[in-house]
Order: sequence, then structure tokens, then C-alpha cells
Amino acid sequence: MYKPVIRQERQRELDESIHVGTWYDLKDFLVPKTKPVVSIYVPIHRTQREGRRDEWDRIEFKDLAAEARRRLAESYEESQIAPLIERLDYILAHEDLPLWIDASAGLAFLISNENAYVVNLTFAPKPVVVAGDEYYLKPLIRNLANVMDYKLLLLNADFFALLTGDYNGVSYVPLPKSVKDYFAETYPEFDGETTALDYYSLEDHEPPYHGHKSRNDVKQEEAEKFFRYVNKAMNDTLVRGDDAPVILVTAPEHDHLFREICTFPQLIPEGIMKDARNLSGTELRDGAVAIMQERRAGQLGELKERYGYQASKGTASDDPDKIGLMLAERMVDTLFLEEGKGIPGSFDGQTGAVAFDGSRNPVDADELDPAAGDIADAFARAAIAQDADIAVLAADAMPSDTGVAAIFRN
Repeated sequence: MYKPVIRQERQRELDESIHVGTWYDLKDFLVPKTKPVVSIYVPIHRTQREGRRDEWDRIEFKDLAAEARRRLAESYEESQIAPLIERLDYILAHEDLPLWIDASAGLAFLISNENAYVVNLTFAPKPVVVAGDEYYLKPLIRNLANVMDYKLLLLNADFFALLTGDYNGVSYVPLPKSVKDYFAETYPEFDGETTALDYYSLEDHEPPYHGHKSRNDVKQEEAEKFFRYVNKAMNDTLVRGDDAPVILVTAPEHDHLFREICTFPQLIPEGIMKDARNLSGTELRDGAVAIMQERRAGQLGELKERYGYQASKGTASDDPDKIGLMLAERMVDTLFLEEGKGIPGSFDGQTGAVAFDGSRNPVDADELDPAAGDIADAFARAAIAQDADIAVLAADAMPSDTGVAAIFRN
């Protein structure tokens, strides 16, 4: 496949301008600072993915990129969009970028003249391209209903590893050279090259530490000393500035001792009290997902109780008109959206005015043209801009039937 000739320095700049992460990693960048921008959503196939992008995905993305160029050319001069097009072409030409290799069910590309933001989706979206002044976020917001971000701390008396995970699987977090995991030192056959690309997905791979036995002469004092080292590495380096919950995976005899030592706040009370050497990637994922789903159910229950209480005090509402006014005043703490639903119409973020296009009732979001106005989507944009929380819930979990609701700031 033809690749445009790019000088090495520019290639490095393009690489560094492509940011891959979750909604939570990128939410501060979802309100574009410059115009125009392009949003591309592409479903991901898995038939030929061996260290590179699938051929079906290449064709799909190529067609969507061509459509993006066509739409941009209708409204902008070439000089106004040249960096954006260059970045689009670069992503298309490089089939071995980690964003392709690590892709789950779908990818969202949000591209501007300065940066490209790529979000892994938990569902396969319809192929969509939207070019304009704002990112098209509706599918990304839908993805919030299934977003799951956690880390697993695999711990034994003389080794540890950190994994990151979601609904689909878990993968190693490469440790910086300054952090010693003791794994390589204890087990010489370890190749030292384990990275985030060693992916434990839905297949039953062998457990991460299959075939290795912990040293029998590790005493309690030595284990405690190592646990303090692990705790310091987590605090100082590995989870610093990262809010993702950490799930401890360790044998029952180590659980209490490490929790007594632990000082990083991301460690949650729930854990997997099993020896990590006996667990496959699939088992690690399933155990973590079960914990995260139970936590989410509890958090949503508390959130709905809070909504009911504050609604009785007049500081929460399911009235779109009132929510619009509070968003304009930057007074929304939490916005509830019904999963897969939109409300045709428009919202003026400056005045808070809401105009309905027909009925106030929410409708299937797939029936709405991406270019058409959607009040729920516009509310979400305003909520992002003021750093409000967004909860996307199934219809039977919503606190009302209007498709939107909000808790206001005091």
C-alpha cells in the first residue's frame, strides 16, 4: 500500500498528535478548540488482525476518509484543512498503529488541525462521518453505558504485575525501567518484553504466570518489605493521576497484609482472592467485570436516591426546559440520558433556550440524521464543557421517562 513520504521529524509529530484512550482520558478534549473538525466512527472486523489492521477496516476507513475530504472541500479552502487531511491520511496509511491493533468492537476518530483523538468503543457503530464545527458525539455518549475502566494488581510474595482492562479483556501495563517487578529476577526464563500488546482477550490463554512457582523461602518479613515497595511504586509512578479503580488479585494469605500497607486511594475493597498464577486472562477479566458491574449497580442506586431527594427539594428535574437553563448557568452536577434515545430539536447553550422539533418524547437515536439537531446530544456537549458527570442508563433505570434528567449544583 502507498504511504506518503513524510520526513522523520514530521512523522514523530504526527505520531505524538494521535491520542488514544477512553472517554475519561479524553473528555477534556471533546469540545474542539479550533474549527473545522471531523468525526469518523468505524466498526472493527477481526478476521485478519495479526499485528496490523484488518483489510475490511482499511477499506471502510478509506471510504469514510474520502467522504470527510469531500465534505470539508465543500466549505473550506485547502489551506484551512491541510493539517487535518494530513493527519487523516497518516492514520489511513499506517496499518500497524497500536490504535488498530488494540481496537475492540469499534473506533471513534475525532480529528482536527491540531490533534486526533481515538476512543475504543464497546459496540460496533454504524459507519458514520460528520464534518463541521463540533465533534459528533452521539455514538460516543451511547458508549458511556458500557464503559468500563479498571486495573488489576497481580501480587505475590516476590513478584507483581499491573494490568489494565475493560469489558473485552485485560492487557499488561509496561513498567518503567525505574520500577522492578522482581518477576524477571526471580524467573530467568522471562523474556522481559511483555507489553500492553500481550493481550488476554476472549480466548483461553494460559495464566500470566503459568509454570512458575513462588520461592518457598520467602518469609513474612520479606513479603512485607516487597509489598511496601509495590505500594510505593503504585503511589509514586504507576497510578499517579489515574482515577481508574484498582482490583487486587492475590492469594488470601496476602490480601490482609497488603491492604494494611496500601496507601494509594484507587485500591477498592473488593478483590479477587486467588493466586494469579492459576488464572487465565479470561478468568481475570470475568472476575473484574463482575466486581465492576456490582459496584456500578450500587453507585447507580445511590445516584437515583440522590436524584429523588434533590427533586423533592427543587434541585433536580426531568424538565428539558429547566435543564437547559441550568446548563446555560453551568449549574448541572449530573446529567442523566436515556440509552439509545434522542430528542429532536435544538438547544442554545448561551441562553438555555430549548426548541422541540415535534414531540418532546425521546426517539430511537438511530432514526435521527447525524446532521439533525438533538437536544439530548446538545445537553451532553454542554455538560462536558462544564465538567458535569454524565450517566447513560437503560429506560427502566432512568429516574423519569422524558429521556433526560439532571441533578443541579448547590
